[in-house]
Amino acid sequence: MTSSKLGQMQVNLTLAYVLNNAATDKFGHGIPQPTAPQVKKIIVDRLNGSRMTRNDQFQIVWGPAIVSDKTDGYAANITAVLQSTATGEYSVVTSGTNFKSALDLLGDFSFSTLEPFSAYVPDCPPDARISAGTNGALFFILDTPDSSRVKLADFLRSVPPSSVVNVIGHSLGGALASAIVLYLKHQSGLQAHTYNCQTFAAPTAGNAAFADYFNRQMRDRAVRVFNARDIVPMAWNADTILHVKDVYSDAGLDTPLDTKIAVDAVSLATRPLDYAQWGTSDLSASVTTAMQYRLDGTVNGHIRDFSTQVGYQHIYEYMTCLDMALSDIDIPGPGPGQVASPINR
Repeated sequence: MTSSKLGQMQVNLTLAYVLNNAATDKFGHGIPQPTAPQVKKIIVDRLNGSRMTRNDQFQIVWGPAIVSDKTDGYAANITAVLQSTATGEYSVVTSGTNFKSALDLLGDFSFSTLEPFSAYVPDCPPDARISAGTNGALFFILDTPDSSRVKLADFLRSVPPSSVVNVIGHSLGGALASAIVLYLKHQSGLQAHTYNCQTFAAPTAGNAAFADYFNRQMRDRAVRVFNARDIVPMAWNADTILHVKDVYSDAGLDTPLDTKIAVDAVSLATRPLDYAQWGTSDLSASVTTAMQYRLDGTVNGHIRDFSTQVGYQHIYEYMTCLDMALSDIDIPGPGPGQVASPINR
């Protein structure tokens, strides 16, 4: 990997992790009913507390827009547009799962049905579908204005023509990024912009027809980064999710029996839905840049609890694999050995 490509991944991972924690206090606890000024200050402070984004290298130019979960008051799908002071490029960043938010959990785990993506991009293939969870979260993100009462697409119509717009996210935010970028790319008044997409640790957003459509639309402009030891990108494809059953067995850490049973049930339920990840690692005349980048994470031998290892691989091992120190990103709360797992947090 070239140093410039690595550096861009490090920056994008930082942006994603900062948005992930935009509504959490310094102890890693979710903030109930956070205000936009409160979230904005957290984002700015954590950007400046992170190695790759310090010294005001990014400015918030739209947002943060916060989807408020009316059932519990916790924030879901926090989205902001950050502009690089060096390049002028815009980055649309959406947060991953807030496990305090029931609305975010619906976005993560509503995978048993698919919805037509044509509701957002009418001329996409009719069989291109996204999960019900992706569909619901996408609607809220696109429909929620920021504190100035401007929605995301309307803001991007106000920036200079032919701007570069990067769409970024980690975990649930990564799945949503793949749908957001396709929506923006096809909107009136936005088609002159150049769009890039980079996701980290993302589960599948939709079915194989959606993945194929994404590949055609975002050729050379998108990279899906995943850790082979992270179980989240294994969801919700019926075959890849089966790897959860032995993901750490070579390191002497067995998957619990109840997790194996749950994995078998999910695989059975999702097989007819044909979930697939977008991206290809093959280079051809029509694909000059690999669209997926595999990180070969190492099992942390100091963590002997399965769920804690899952959480570590989903967050901290991405930093290690991308040559970052664990202190390079201002992440609040429990450290790498105590990080909660995405499956039981």
